[in-house]
Amino acid sequence: MVRCPSCSRECADDSRFCSHCAKPLDASSAETAVIGAVLSSQSSVDEGRFLPGTVVAGRYRIAGLLGRGGMGEVYRATDLTLGQAVALKFLPESLSRDDRALARFYNEVRTARQVTHPNVCRVYDIGQTEGLHYISMEFVDGEDLGSLLRRIGRLPVDKAVETAQKLCAGLAAAHEKGVLHRDLKPANIMIDGRGHVIIMDFGLAGLAGQLQGDVRSGTPAYMSPEQLAGTEVTARSDIYALGLLLYEVFTGKRAFEAASIVELMQMQERAAPAGISTIAKDIDPAVERAIMRCLEADPLRRPSSARAVAAALPGGDPLAAAMAAGETPSPDLVAAAGETEGLPPKVAIAWLAAVLVALAIVEALASAMSLTSKLPLENSPEVLTRDAQSLLKSFGYTAKPADRAWGLQYDHDYSNYSTKHPSEAAERWKSPAVGQPPLVTFWYRQSPRPMSAVTGFDVEVTYEDPPMVASGLVRLRTDPDGKLQQLEVVPPQVEAPPDTPAKPFDWNRLFQAAGLDPSRFQATEPRWTPLANWDARAAWTGDDPQTGNTPGNTPGSKLRVEAAAWRGKPVFFRIVGPWTVPERMPEPGNTSSQIPLLIFVNLVLISACGIAWHNFRAGKSDRRGALKMCSIVGLGAAGARLLVAHHTATSDELGVFVDTMSITFLIGGLLWIVYLALEPWVRRRWPHTIIGWNRFAAKGIRDPLVGRDLLYGMACGLLLRPLTLTGRFFHGHSGQPILPPLEPLLGVRYEVAGLLNAVVSGIFMGLFFLFLLFVLRALLRKTWLAAIVYVAVLVFIFGSLEATTPWLNYAIFTLYQAVFVFILLRFGLMAAITAAVCLNLLESCPATLDFSAWYVGLSLIPPVIVALIAVYGFHISLAGRPLIGDE
Repeated sequence: MVRCPSCSRECADDSRFCSHCAKPLDASSAETAVIGAVLSSQSSVDEGRFLPGTVVAGRYRIAGLLGRGGMGEVYRATDLTLGQAVALKFLPESLSRDDRALARFYNEVRTARQVTHPNVCRVYDIGQTEGLHYISMEFVDGEDLGSLLRRIGRLPVDKAVETAQKLCAGLAAAHEKGVLHRDLKPANIMIDGRGHVIIMDFGLAGLAGQLQGDVRSGTPAYMSPEQLAGTEVTARSDIYALGLLLYEVFTGKRAFEAASIVELMQMQERAAPAGISTIAKDIDPAVERAIMRCLEADPLRRPSSARAVAAALPGGDPLAAAMAAGETPSPDLVAAAGETEGLPPKVAIAWLAAVLVALAIVEALASAMSLTSKLPLENSPEVLTRDAQSLLKSFGYTAKPADRAWGLQYDHDYSNYSTKHPSEAAERWKSPAVGQPPLVTFWYRQSPRPMSAVTGFDVEVTYEDPPMVASGLVRLRTDPDGKLQQLEVVPPQVEAPPDTPAKPFDWNRLFQAAGLDPSRFQATEPRWTPLANWDARAAWTGDDPQTGNTPGNTPGSKLRVEAAAWRGKPVFFRIVGPWTVPERMPEPGNTSSQIPLLIFVNLVLISACGIAWHNFRAGKSDRRGALKMCSIVGLGAAGARLLVAHHTATSDELGVFVDTMSITFLIGGLLWIVYLALEPWVRRRWPHTIIGWNRFAAKGIRDPLVGRDLLYGMACGLLLRPLTLTGRFFHGHSGQPILPPLEPLLGVRYEVAGLLNAVVSGIFMGLFFLFLLFVLRALLRKTWLAAIVYVAVLVFIFGSLEATTPWLNYAIFTLYQAVFVFILLRFGLMAAITAAVCLNLLESCPATLDFSAWYVGLSLIPPVIVALIAVYGFHISLAGRPLIGDE
C-alpha cells in the first residue's frame, strides 16, 4: 500500500492518484492523469477558474485542473459525500443562455447516465454552481490511447484484438441506450493502470455540436463522410469512427492522411485506405475485413452495430456478425457455426437408451392399435394368388395369362359408410374379422397381353388401372381367406358362335366360392349392370349368418348378390351391401370451389419462380444444398416408383421410365424452386435453424453435429409417434382401428419403396413446416406468436370435426404440432426432417408382435432401420470420444 502525502490515507500500489482526495501520489501522476474526450492528456500548469482546495456546490473539493477544451474545463475533485475521486466537467457559460440547448443537454446527460458498462466512463450527475453547469463523471487514472500509440506505434496483435473487442462492447452498450459518441478517437479512449479500456465522454461530445449548431463538430480526421458533409450523425457514423480508430490501433497509422477537410472528404469518397495487411503482415484477414467494412462510404454497407463488428473479429461469432450487419451469411458460414466437439458420452448414451426403450414401447402400442393385428391375415399374397388362379380355372378360364398383378387394399366404401353410421360401425370395429364386408381384400388381375397403367402418370397396375376395356381382362376380389367378393371378365370382342349351345352356368358355384349359403337368399330383379356382355343375369337378396349375427348388424340384415354369365362362364359377380358405392356413378362435384385454390397455388409458384431466379442471379442461393436436397428427393422418388412399377418386356417400359423421370423432375424442380426462393431468407434471418442441414450439405453424414441431429431426430420422432397413433385413433370414427399401409406386405421391393417414400415425404414435411413457421415469424415478428399461429393453422388443416371425439382429436393434434414446432426451434431443420422420417418409417408397414405371422419379417424392417440410424447418430455424435474416458 502507498500512503497519500496530502491526506495520509493508504492507497493501492498501482494508483497514481489518491482515491480519497484525488491528489497525485507522486509528481509523475499529475503529468499523466487524463480524463474526458477532446482534452489534452497532460495536466495544465494553469490552475483554472477553481483553485485546488475549493469546495464546489458544497460537495466537491477541487484537487486540480486536468485540462481545458471546447466543452469547457475539467477538474479532478473529491466527492466529499461519497469520499471518492471524480472528474468535474464545467461547461461554457454560453450554455446557460440557450434554453433550448440547455434542455437538450440535460436530456442527453440523462440518457448517458443510463449507460453502465465496464468499458464506458460513467456519468454520475449534473448540477449548477455560480452560473456554470457541470457534470460529475468517473475519474479514470491512466493514459489515453492516442498518447500510448504515439509512444509505441501500434499495439501487439493480441492486445489490439482484446482492445477492439472491449471498444465494441462499450460502444454497443451505449448505442443500445440510444447514446451516440460523435467524436470517437484515440484521445477519448483511456487505458487505466490495470489495462482496462474505457471510452470517455459518451453522449457529451455531440453536445458541442448542438451548442454550436454544427453536426460536423468533433475531430475531422475521425469523422464519417456523412458527418463531414453535415447531413446526419447516426450509430453507423460511430461505426465509421470505430473503424478509423481500429485501423490506427492495428497499424499505428491513420487510415487517411489529408491536409484539409476538403481533401479528406475526397479521399473518403474516392479511395479506400491502404490495406491493413500491407502495413502489418501479421494481422488476421478477419480483422482487415471487419475494419474495411466499417470504413464503407455508404452507411448502409457498414455493419449495423458494434456487436456485429465484434463478432467479425477473431474470437467472435461470424454468424452473429453477419446477422447483426444485416447480411445474408453464406452456406459455408452457417455450416461452420454450431457445435463441433460432439456430445459428451453420458448425454449420447442417455439419448440412445431413450430411443431404444421408446421404440419398443411405440411398436407395441402400434401393434395393439392396428387393424391388421385384429384380423387373421393367415394367407400371404402368394397363397391368395394361387387360390385366385384356381378359382378362375374352376370357372372355365384355363388359358395361361401373359401378365398378372395383385395387391391388398382396404374396403374404403365401408370406412366412409361408418362415418354416417357410427353406432353400427362401433360394434363392427369390436369384431373386425367377422361379417361382411371384409375390411381387407385381396385383388387379382390377369390379362392375355402385358398390362400397363394408363391413368395419369401411374406406373403401377392397380385394380382400377388399366380399365376393363380389353378382351380377356379378368379381375376379382377375395377376402383374406380367399372367398370371392367380386368378379369381372371382359369376353372376346369378336367370337364365333359355339358348335353346341353352352350349358347354363350353375350360380351355386359362385355362392360356394363366396362362402355364402344359397338357401338364405331369394331371387330378385337385377339392378347392377355389368360392363361385359351377358346372356344370363341374376340377382338375390338375403342375409349372411355371420353378418346378421355380428354386433352392429341386426339379424336378417340384407345383402344383395348380383351375377351375370356369358356362354356358360361367369363374367360378373358382386356382393353388395348398404355400404357399397357404384364407382361408375360418381356424384357431380363443385369444381368452381377449387378455382380460388388453383389461382392461389399458381400465384405462389409464379412468385416462387421469380424470387428463386432473383436469388440465383444475385448469388444468394445455396445451390449446393438445393442440389443435395433435390438429389435425395429425386432419386428417392424415382427409386420408389421404379420399384413398385409394373414392368413388362414391351415398349410400354419406355413409358414407365419417361413417366417416372417426369414426376421425378417435376417434384425435384418444385422443391428446387421453393428451396432457392425461401432458403436465403431463412439463412439471413434465422440461420441457426439450418446449421445442421448446411453441415450435412457441406460435410456429409459423418459430421458430429449431423450425428447429433440424427440421434435427436429419432428420439423426437419416437416422442411424436404415440401422439400420431392416438391422434389417428381418435381421428377415426367410433373406435375405428388404425389402418396401416398394406402395400409393403406384397414383398421386399414394395417395402423398400415405402422406406424411400418415407425419406422423401419426411424431407418435404420438415421443409414445409420450417418455411411455414418462418413465413409466420417474418409476418408476425414474434417467434412465440408465430409458433401459436403455426400450431393453430396446422391443427385446423389436419384436425377433424367429423371424428367421434373432435375436441380430444384437436387436443392431440395441438400437442403434436406444438412438439414439432419445439423441435424446429430447439434443434433445427435437420432434426425435424429426421423426426419426420422416423415417423414415416414406422408408419410405412403394419406393426405386429405376433412372430408367427408370415409378414413379421417385413414389419420389423422399419423399427430396425430406426434403431440403426439412432445407433449411427450416437456413434458419430461422439466425435471420436471413447465411451469410457481416461479419467
